[in-house]
Amino acid sequence: MYLSLFLVPLLPFLPLISAEAKTPGIYPLRPWTRTAPNGAKAVVTPIVVEGITLSPRPPVVTATIAHPWISLKPNGAPVTIKPKIKKYGFVERASPTYGTWFPEETGAMAVEKEDGTEAVQKLPTVMGGKYYKGEFERLNPVIRCTPERYLDQGNMAPFCSPKSLTELQASHAYFVTWYPHYFNDTKVRINLLDYDVLSFESPTSNDPEAEARNMKESAFYTSEWIDNELGYYVLEVDNKWIGKHFSKSVYIQIESPKEAMEDLDVQNVPLVKFLKGPKAIKDDKARYDNQTWEMAVGVPLGVFAFIGLIVAFHFCTRSSRRIGKFSIGGHRGRLRRTRKQRRGYEKLEEGGPSKDAEITTVG
Repeated sequence: MYLSLFLVPLLPFLPLISAEAKTPGIYPLRPWTRTAPNGAKAVVTPIVVEGITLSPRPPVVTATIAHPWISLKPNGAPVTIKPKIKKYGFVERASPTYGTWFPEETGAMAVEKEDGTEAVQKLPTVMGGKYYKGEFERLNPVIRCTPERYLDQGNMAPFCSPKSLTELQASHAYFVTWYPHYFNDTKVRINLLDYDVLSFESPTSNDPEAEARNMKESAFYTSEWIDNELGYYVLEVDNKWIGKHFSKSVYIQIESPKEAMEDLDVQNVPLVKFLKGPKAIKDDKARYDNQTWEMAVGVPLGVFAFIGLIVAFHFCTRSSRRIGKFSIGGHRGRLRRTRKQRRGYEKLEEGGPSKDAEITTVG
């Protein structure tokens, strides 16, 4: 009985207590060790972006398993695509192929033979021998950018996402993608420029230095230098970038080390809109964890306190608890005995015996 009193009030709160936090943004996972084709070992830290995992420990690849891949919406939001193997080996919604846009190389790796000697084994590799054939796509399953997918029919090369005039909501992550071989550099970085600042502060004269200076001043965010061969950058929109307004128009620009600031422009780059959204959960994750623990501990304590009050109320009012003429506790047993005694006296008055009646003699 008491167990049911405890469990029933908890039922509405069980999903809140036991459910795993499913929140937008970027979160790291447990690192793992990867061996490159040249035998070098590197620590890889997977990340979860909007519910999809990048750089996970590679699964065992077989011909009968079609692994999911990540497509992108026009604004760069990720969407998981799950292929299906049909009759005769046909794969529905298969991951894209890239032809010769990303040429492979033949790398060499020392392999130990059964007799203890070493032999050189040639294996197909990509990105200068950093990955085995097909390994990069398994670690980074996001659709890659090629000249065939350039924005605006190639006028916004080397961008493939996000598309101009799309909306990116704060506290969510989006993929900025480009064709790596467009740049003759190993590193690039992303600049975010304020559209309003450029519009109001652009010089009227054709002064390259002044224009470059204004572009630099309008950049409110610059990423760290990242590996150009990745071909993508995960951009998490911060509420602070938008400020007090509901939205903000932003140019997304890619910069390489060999480009001078005066060579950069915003004529052929995406112009997107950042929208005000809920408070960034990544920056407030500690508070969220604290609230989860408070709920997990506070709800059961509240239920226990409620049951304790009911029990205390019952024992404190067991002798005199009544509602109008009706007794809901306390005198119920005494009332039953009184009724039996009354029935016994009534039978004595009528002359009949009664086992409930008690006769007392005096003297």
